[in-house]
Amino acid sequence: MNPNQSKGATLAITLLILFIITLIGVSSIRVTLMQEKMSTNLQDKELSFNAAETGLAAGESWLLSQSIQPAVYVQCSVYPCVVEVYDSTNLDEQSNSWWSSNSAEYGSDLDNVATRPRYIIEFLQFVPDTPEIGNSNAQNGVFYYQITARGTGSSNDSASTIQATVARRF
Repeated sequence: MNPNQSKGATLAITLLILFIITLIGVSSIRVTLMQEKMSTNLQDKELSFNAAETGLAAGESWLLSQSIQPAVYVQCSVYPCVVEVYDSTNLDEQSNSWWSSNSAEYGSDLDNVATRPRYIIEFLQFVPDTPEIGNSNAQNGVFYYQITARGTGSSNDSASTIQATVARRF
């Protein structure tokens, strides 16, 4: 074998190995960037969920602080208040502007959150006491409310909507 052919084969093998190492490096960079995006999205979703929980707690706190049964409105003019159940409205699919005009806003800013959490309190039903449960007087009983809260993450693109049911005697 000619020494010049040996040098040419060494050069070709070296270039092939360099090409393979470059491909591995580029693909690892792409994987790292994808993992970073997924991590950021997960963090943003956690922020939105925590903000929604804060809004839910604010709604529960307001409802539990009432000394008498709050009036139930078809549509509120001043929030927070209690509204009738939104039968045909999927609250999870409503836009930021809908939430801004149809819900109560959490009272203070939260760190790293685009907008303050918002919440709605809906009246579900009144269940009167029976002789077996509580007092036999039909005017006494338990009022059930559904609280729905929506929170955003570091941008309004990430939003979480959660609900809780609260039972209350007045």
